Amino acid sequence: MKKILGLVFVLVLFITGCTDDGVLRITSNSSEDVWYQLNYGTTTWLSSGESDSHSWSLSSSMFGEEDKDVTVTYGGGEWFWYESYEVDKTIKPGNTSNVEIIGDCGEIKIVNNTNSTSIWYVYISPSSSSDWGNDLLGTLILYPGYYMSWIATAGYWDIKFVDENGVDYTIMNELISPEVTNTYTFADNSNRSSDSIKEKLVNSQRYSEKTEGNLRRK
Repeated sequence: MKKILGLVFVLVLFITGCTDDGVLRITSNSSEDVWYQLNYGTTTWLSSGESDSHSWSLSSSMFGEEDKDVTVTYGGGEWFWYESYEVDKTIKPGNTSNVEIIGDCGEIKIVNNTNSTSIWYVYISPSSSSDWGNDLLGTLILYPGYYMSWIATAGYWDIKFVDENGVDYTIMNELISPEVTNTYTFADNSNRSSDSIKEKLVNSQRYSEKTEGNLRRK
């Protein structure tokens, strides 16, 4: 009799199923404070390296398992190109889903470390582009002892600056990584470009399949 009752109990459990927690873990891998929302609800802030976990009691049985669909909206500061981002997650019983938040931009910093030569023009464009675009300094001049920075979406970029004597200097195929500052120093012994226009055309062919990037002044 006990065996029969035991088998019935197991059968009932098998049919009706059980509940288990589905977990969503959100981690900030950014160097600055970030925020997030679950299903467009309350805004929660995370410091660098901080994590939050959310759990839901979900059922599973021989007929299937219960899922929980969650939309995570998040954003940050200057390392994030857009004001907000979204990612959809399906939470399942007994499993942990992870969302890691980190910016999608890096910094391009140009330092004039010469004794007396000013930089008059600066051009920064994606390696996939066949032209340099517009001068980024405009009416400004980068004098010796000063620097200027731009925020660029992660990817490969080409950089050219021209000094007051009309001499140009190029750096090609530079990988800009998320939340990393790439510093380029213009010194008195810097090597002049051989043929920046030709280099740019060849470089754009090499990176023709890469997405165009975004750039703004820091």
